[in-house]
Amino acid sequence: MKQSNVVLEMLAPVVDGTAVLLGFFFLADMSAGFSERRATNVVALTFVYFLFCVAVYLIRKLEPQLAADEAKVNIPAWLTARPTMTVLAVLFGLTLAVLLLQLLGYWESVLLVDDRRLGAGESSAFFVYAPGAFLAASLFYILVLSAPTRETILVHSRRYVPLALLGLAGVNGMMLLLTAVLQSLSLPWYILLPALLLLFGPPRVWYLCKRPSLLPLISFLLMLLVAIIG
Repeated sequence: MKQSNVVLEMLAPVVDGTAVLLGFFFLADMSAGFSERRATNVVALTFVYFLFCVAVYLIRKLEPQLAADEAKVNIPAWLTARPTMTVLAVLFGLTLAVLLLQLLGYWESVLLVDDRRLGAGESSAFFVYAPGAFLAASLFYILVLSAPTRETILVHSRRYVPLALLGLAGVNGMMLLLTAVLQSLSLPWYILLPALLLLFGPPRVWYLCKRPSLLPLISFLLMLLVAIIG
């Protein structure tokens, strides 16, 4: 039992530390790659986004390891309330849709396209259906982050640690990728930091509900700071 507690206590710091190392070696190159208009960038971000959704779902399925009265970190009830998580999920979805369209060069092309030369079908596809499809896919995250979920991954089961590991790794992978995209836009750190907190704080809030310890919170904040400064 004590060994299991130690493993769970160190799980988030180890995953966050791994993300820091990966960011140190690859984040600059990733940011340079996302500054170019390439379809592979959109495919990569979309693929990792769906893995991210699975990862957040896995975190929400975890059974809490500590009772509320034993918690070292108290999570306010309003923070995990469905309206709050829905608003944060919408914010993430809108941000992702805007960034995907940016990677495609959509915002620049909107200013160049002459809709008088397009037919009704082409105009609808360009101005409505294309951005609408990205927005709909991005807002799928609302269900993942805020819909009621049964906690069926039990603490004492053998799959608890591996699935918790996959959940944390998937969230951090998306965080690194989106950090690279945002850095490619040359955003200053004082905008980047609060943006990443709003976008990736909610999944870690759910993880803190499962394991309300100071260590995962500290490692998460340090990971964000190192990723931005590095």
